[in-house]
Amino acid sequence: MNIDLFTTSKTTGAAAIETLMKLRGAYPQTGDYPFLIGDAADVERLQEAAEYNEQSVDEILDEATQLDVAAWIQERRAEAEEYEFSDDEVIGEWPDDLVEKGAISLHRDILSGELKPEVFLGAVKIAQPWHLPATLKYGGWNDCPDPIVHCAMHQYWQKEFGAEIVSVSGDVIECIVTNPPRTKEAAIKLAWQQYWYCTDIVDQGCETISNLAASLLNAEVWYFWWD
Repeated sequence: MNIDLFTTSKTTGAAAIETLMKLRGAYPQTGDYPFLIGDAADVERLQEAAEYNEQSVDEILDEATQLDVAAWIQERRAEAEEYEFSDDEVIGEWPDDLVEKGAISLHRDILSGELKPEVFLGAVKIAQPWHLPATLKYGGWNDCPDPIVHCAMHQYWQKEFGAEIVSVSGDVIECIVTNPPRTKEAAIKLAWQQYWYCTDIVDQGCETISNLAASLLNAEVWYFWWD
């Protein structure tokens, strides 16, 4: 299947991760950056969402490199504080029990966890993994940041943690991470960054910053979801 923003290939849910990893291994030679999408409906949503952004890929990338990530996060916090937000509301207590780490999931049914019979992998010609949101023109709806912010955040995380976007659907981004936080302090700092980037993973997910931080400690996969 060929569409404007990216090309796709079809596989099974059972073979998706192995196929994805083989394509990732070939990326330095081919320049084709692979990412897991999900089923045909996910492909369609990804394509349709991009139609509302008229910026060129180059414009998005240029603005992303100029965006001050720390300042953007502070602005998000300041906006929330106008509605009487306080850290105490979401920090929580560090969990006593072991917290389950994330795993790549777009090849599975979200409710049952069963492998999907048919899934699609996307491929784009990009120089760096963090360029992917620009090529897909991803975001800018509801509370999901616009492509400039996605690129800026993932450029920062790629440098700091070796995080690379590995799967994208209409409302989910997942990353593989080679250098995750190794201390509680570093994990909490990262959890706050991820919260302001994607509040839904706490507010409609793990409930507290401490729970999120515990899931990020030594974790090889990150998960973001926007309602």
